[in-house]
Amino acid sequence: MDSDRLETWREDLRKSVASAVVDFEVHYGYPPGENAVREPDTSAAARLAAARPVIPADLLDLYATVAAIDLPDIGNGFFLHAASDVADGHESRDLWRVRGRHDADVVVFASDGGGTQYGLATPAGSPVYRLPPDLVLGGIYTSESPRFDVAAPDLSTFLDRLLQAVKTFAASGTPPSL
Repeated sequence: MDSDRLETWREDLRKSVASAVVDFEVHYGYPPGENAVREPDTSAAARLAAARPVIPADLLDLYATVAAIDLPDIGNGFFLHAASDVADGHESRDLWRVRGRHDADVVVFASDGGGTQYGLATPAGSPVYRLPPDLVLGGIYTSESPRFDVAAPDLSTFLDRLLQAVKTFAASGTPPSL
């Protein structure tokens, strides 16, 4: 992915998150937690890059732009895992393959506050899968749930949908879904 586009996306996301939490306490009766789009962590990104070719290039480009995203107050929460956590998960093969409605090798890189994980299929340019809580044995996620589906046709579209979900939440307070 283009680094200029990713930097613009990161700054737009930061602005949207700031807008989403401006009146948070007024609407919800308690102050927002720390909602952050973190600066890149070059050592963690390098560690993840060492796992190539298994880690798609688009994901490496993303981690060259942001270290992690923590949005506990946007809907039921959204989290882009830190590159070091993605590397740890990959090395330990916690969840590396999906079966059932879809069949692919994946790299889990994000989750929401409800237990759903998001896995980018390999190779680069492949879809992002929504993985609702289900059976994981030996690193293989197996599900026939209709919620186990393509969240986006590629990582770029997924990131655009995340930005739009935060903007929608900021404008309406409506919990977004990805």
